[in-house]
Amino acid sequence: MKNKALFAFLVVLNYSLSGQQLPAWSSFYETGFVWNPALTAKLNAAEVSLTHRQDWLGFKGAPEYTNLSFQMPFRSEFYTKSAIGVFIERDKIGPQEKYGGAVTYNYRFRPQMFGQQEDVLGLGMLFNLSQYRYNISETIVYDPSGLILNLEEGSTVLNPNISLGAFYISVSEFYALQKSHYYVGLSLNQLVPSSLAKFYGRGDNQSLQKIQATPHVMLHTGYRFIPLRSKHFYEPQVMLIYGLEKSIQAMASLRYELIHKFWIAGGVATTGEVFGQAGVILGNQSFMKNVVKDGMLRIGLKSSINIGSIRQIALPGLEFYGAYVFSLE
Repeated sequence: MKNKALFAFLVVLNYSLSGQQLPAWSSFYETGFVWNPALTAKLNAAEVSLTHRQDWLGFKGAPEYTNLSFQMPFRSEFYTKSAIGVFIERDKIGPQEKYGGAVTYNYRFRPQMFGQQEDVLGLGMLFNLSQYRYNISETIVYDPSGLILNLEEGSTVLNPNISLGAFYISVSEFYALQKSHYYVGLSLNQLVPSSLAKFYGRGDNQSLQKIQATPHVMLHTGYRFIPLRSKHFYEPQVMLIYGLEKSIQAMASLRYELIHKFWIAGGVATTGEVFGQAGVILGNQSFMKNVVKDGMLRIGLKSSINIGSIRQIALPGLEFYGAYVFSLE
């Protein structure tokens, strides 16, 4: 049992050091503007949302992420001209804990590319400020050579950063629930590389580990198929993340939604995660009509398991998503 616990801690520590300070992309695509600012106000309505994810339930030091956000679009004719968003977040994994906030801006126009007359291209920017804290004093880690290292506690670090994004959709977003379409998004994250912490061995000043904020490239694409005169759709999606430290992650998912009623989805990631999620959409035709008025309440829950190399210690995880979408009028 001690060997398993030690191995688990090493996995978490290594994930923290090589993960380069970006929390995993949520399977709840509604909050995608946190990773790609060009997705700000994707639903074309003001909304406030809360997400909380806990991986490996019951395991101390497992990844945990919370995000509270607000998005606001500014419309012009049949597409959103621009949008702004703000969010605050907490990301904790092993010895590392991050508190941060960000502001996003998204400008959209009609490029009329690929023969499309109603397409929209969004260009976004994100400015964020994060505080990193480390608490690994008195932790003993065994490295592969057998040397026992007593890592000192890292100091608190403030890190400002910038991300850029682009998002192309083949129809006006106001027709996104009426016409089949495809979309492609690309973002460049953490464009300001910086050292966040160094840890030293016992009795010397030689750096043994360093946490580095490293640029990332994220690509996501999908297709929403809406059968003729129907009130539901199917949506496969693929996401790729490339870290300049040569780390690559991918996620594929499939979503079914009965428009303004409910959705179900499932997917798999190269991290070994297999997940499923479901959610309800409560509008003015639901039993919550006196509460939501002309808006919508969206509530979702995701459950995941790990089938990768750490499956023996990686217990199931949960993620909650809740949002109130204000009236589209």
